[in-house]
Amino acid sequence: MASKRFAGGGRFPAAALLAFSLLTACGDDSFDDDGPATGKWQWTTLDGPDASIPRLVSNHETLVVVGTELFLGTDDGVWQRTLSGEDEWQQAGLDGRSISALAVTSDGQRMIAAGFDPRDQAAATAWYSTDAGRTWTAAATWPKSEPGAPEGDIAYPILALEPDPLDADVVYGNLDGDTLAVTVDGGSTWVMANGATSPTFGYACVPYRSADASVLLQGCELPLDVAWVGARRVISADRFDLPDFRFVYGYPDIAELSNRRINAIVTAVGSKNSVYVGVEGGLVELTSKSGQWSTRADLEANWLYLAEDGSADPYAYVRAIAVLDSGGDNVLFGGPLNDDNKEVLLFETADRGKTVRQLAAPAGLIDPRLEQALRLNANDVLLVVSQVDIGVPVDAPGAHRPKVYRLRRS
Repeated sequence: MASKRFAGGGRFPAAALLAFSLLTACGDDSFDDDGPATGKWQWTTLDGPDASIPRLVSNHETLVVVGTELFLGTDDGVWQRTLSGEDEWQQAGLDGRSISALAVTSDGQRMIAAGFDPRDQAAATAWYSTDAGRTWTAAATWPKSEPGAPEGDIAYPILALEPDPLDADVVYGNLDGDTLAVTVDGGSTWVMANGATSPTFGYACVPYRSADASVLLQGCELPLDVAWVGARRVISADRFDLPDFRFVYGYPDIAELSNRRINAIVTAVGSKNSVYVGVEGGLVELTSKSGQWSTRADLEANWLYLAEDGSADPYAYVRAIAVLDSGGDNVLFGGPLNDDNKEVLLFETADRGKTVRQLAAPAGLIDPRLEQALRLNANDVLLVVSQVDIGVPVDAPGAHRPKVYRLRRS
């Protein structure tokens, strides 16, 4: 697989640095990136809460929008502010809990939060809100050890959430490894799928529920250094049974993904049978020709971006993906290096990866890590970027704090 080279270079242009310095000196909180093919992107900071990013996270989907309100999961509960206006972030519940994921059910009526309470290893690992975040209720049951287990009474954190697009009562949660928990009552009770009694060992997989097939996909690096995308059958009459697992991309063909850990799976609005998979150093579009995600032979793979070891292209861990058009040609994507980050690594393609450019972004941030992209519409995207305050050691516990940026295209 050849590396897709990107336009614009990997460093922030000096002219743009000067422009941003002038904007900062003038007290402006916005910054423009001039896109020659797709228009101008304007960055506006929405700041961030007085809290660190969660300490345990899978695909880092901690930001959701409910109406005109933003909700952000952190290492100290859920925080809230309006999308527009000048208000500051305020704590919105679950203080002291580390929130690994937030999600909104497919009918928009409930928010689900997942994480853990560092003060109590047996406490609830999932909560829900039915009143737009004003109050939160702990799940009545959640994944935890069996009575008399040698490890004692401990709860198993849910690290990623995936609402079912066809049934608002159903949400899937990924624990460690490929172990799944399911709720069929909007987050009130959770049961580990397929009769599991404890999570498997390994990095948490990334779940994705197709709206067009009775399939739940998982992207995993499991066991360590073996990456793959797999599929499980969804049975509407028994959501706790997810049978007929099969590998559909990557392992057992090691060359396809090698050890490129999977960080995110999204689809285009209105798209059928295709997903965009963010991995270490790349972004690949997978399409099921039958729509059933049945076998590897059923899939087509198109790499939009692929950085190889030793190449000039940044080896970003692609966590943030926003597919902007219904056809899937125009995509924003990016993520951090597994190293000290000197800049926000955000890329755009307007032609499904034939050409890729790096967007200019605000400068002067300390170890900025692009964590999430949330599409509002084709010209409006929210980004979560974790960064370190001046004077704080980058490797200090809790050093990285999330900030939200709004990108609008003219």
